[in-house]
Amino acid sequence: MRILYALLIALLYAKPSSALDLGIPIACDYGFDCFIESYYDHSKEANIVTDHACGRLSYDGHKSTDFILKNHSQMKEGVNVVAGDSGVIKYVRDGMSDVSVDLIGEEAVRGRECGNGIIIDHKRGYTTEYCHLKRNSITVKVGDEVEKGDPIAQVGLSGNTTFPYLEFTVRNGKGAAVDPFTGEDPVTGSVDVSCDSLDIYPLWDKQTEKNLDYISTAMLGIGFSEKVPHASGAREGKYSKERIKNNAHLLVLWTDIFGIIKGDDLKMSIIAPDGSVLASEVRQFTNNKRHMFQFMGKKPTFKRWPLGEYIGKIELIRKDGEDFDKVINETFALEIIDANAQKNQ
Repeated sequence: MRILYALLIALLYAKPSSALDLGIPIACDYGFDCFIESYYDHSKEANIVTDHACGRLSYDGHKSTDFILKNHSQMKEGVNVVAGDSGVIKYVRDGMSDVSVDLIGEEAVRGRECGNGIIIDHKRGYTTEYCHLKRNSITVKVGDEVEKGDPIAQVGLSGNTTFPYLEFTVRNGKGAAVDPFTGEDPVTGSVDVSCDSLDIYPLWDKQTEKNLDYISTAMLGIGFSEKVPHASGAREGKYSKERIKNNAHLLVLWTDIFGIIKGDDLKMSIIAPDGSVLASEVRQFTNNKRHMFQFMGKKPTFKRWPLGEYIGKIELIRKDGEDFDKVINETFALEIIDANAQKNQ
C-alpha cells in the first residue's frame, strides 16, 4: 500500500510535460567567462537575503537570475542571449545606449530600468524576460516564433546597470516571478518556496540544471596599472598592462571579485623579480559584498623600478570553523621594461 501511495503522489506532483524546460539563456562558458552573480531572493523579511541554496547571492526583493560577464571586452566582442525555451516574442524595446548608470544617473533610465529588453510568451502562460541587452543587437520582432536556444540579442549595458549582464526573469501565468531553480510549490502553487525545501521542481532542463553549479565566489579580473584605476575603467580593459616602463611613478595591482563573505580576508601582494615581496596588504571584510573592486599601489623606492618580471598575487582567505581555505589564489605577470630603450627603438 505504501508503494502504491508513493507512486500516486509522484504522478500527482510530477513536472508536467507542458511545463517550461529552460536552457541557459546566455551563450557563454558558465563558470569560466560568465557567472550567476545574483539569484532570486527567497526571504520574506526585509533586509534579509536568502537565495535558493540558502546562501547570500542576491539582494533584498530581487526576483531574477543575473548572468554577469567577466568584463566589458566580452560585451564588445558580442555574447549572444538566447531563448530559454520555445515561444512567441511578446515585447521588444531597443535603442537605449550601453552606458553605466553611474555616468548618466538613475533618473535617466527611470521607468526603463530593464534597458533594451525582450519578453517571450511560452506554454501554460509562462513568460521569460531578458534585460540590459546591447543596443541594436536584437534580432527578433513582436510576433516572431523562436525555438529554444535561438539567438535573440546580445548582452549589453543598457538600463539601470553598471556592469554588462543579462537579467533573466521567469513569470507564471499569474504574472508572479518564479525562481527557475525551485519552480512553484507543487501543492499550493505558491512561488514562495523555502530555500531548504525538498519539494522543488526546477524549470531548467536536466542538463542545464546539472551545469549551473552554485558558484559562491569568483575572481572576474586582475591587472597592473601605472595609474590609480577605477572600477569601470578596469572592467573596460584600460588597466590591464602586461608591460610598464621603469620610470613609472606608481605601480598598482587591482582585482575584481564577486561573492565576498563577511569575515573574508583579501590579501594582495606585489612580488619583485628577485622573489622578494615588494608590497602586501590584507583587508578583512565586515560585510558581505556581491561585487567588489579593490586595488593597492606602491611608489618606487629608487628613481626607477628594477627591470624584470613582477607578479601580482590575489588570495581570498575564508575561515570555516577552525580551518582556513584559499577560495581564490590567482597571479598576474607584469614586465617592467627600460623606458630609454623604448625611446631608442
